[in-house]
Amino acid sequence: MYTLDELERQNNEITELCDVLCAILKDSSLHNNSIAIELMDRFKEKVWMHLIFEDNTIYSELVQHPDDEVSQAVGEFHQSGRTIKKRFSNFIRNWKKYAESGEGHDSVHSDCSDIFSLIRDRVRYENDTIFPLVKRLQTA
Repeated sequence: MYTLDELERQNNEITELCDVLCAILKDSSLHNNSIAIELMDRFKEKVWMHLIFEDNTIYSELVQHPDDEVSQAVGEFHQSGRTIKKRFSNFIRNWKKYAESGEGHDSVHSDCSDIFSLIRDRVRYENDTIFPLVKRLQTA
C-alpha cells in the first residue's frame, strides 16, 4: 500500500510530466518523436497506476466513514477518478493513432490540453482536499 507521502510525490511527478508534455506537444513535428512518445507512455503509466492505487488505498479506507463531510468528499473523489479513467483511456487510444499518423495536430493539441487540465485539476483536488482530509483523520 502506498503512503500519503508517496502519493503526493507521484502527484508532483505527474504535474511535471504534464508541464513538459504540454511544451513538447505544441510543436506538431514532435508528435511522433520517440522521446515524446516515451514521455507520454511514462505519463500514462504514472497516471493510471496513481488512480488505481488511490482507489485501493484512500477510497477503500474512507468509503464507509461515518462523517458526512468525509463521505461526500470521498464520493466526489471516487467519481472524478472514474471520469478521468474513462476520458484518459480514450485520450491514450486517440493519442496513439495521432502519434503514428502524424496528422491532426490541432485535435491532438486540444485533446492534450483538455486531459492535462483535467489531470491538473485532479492533482489540485487531491493536494488541497483529499490529502489534508486523510492527514486530519490519521491524527484524530
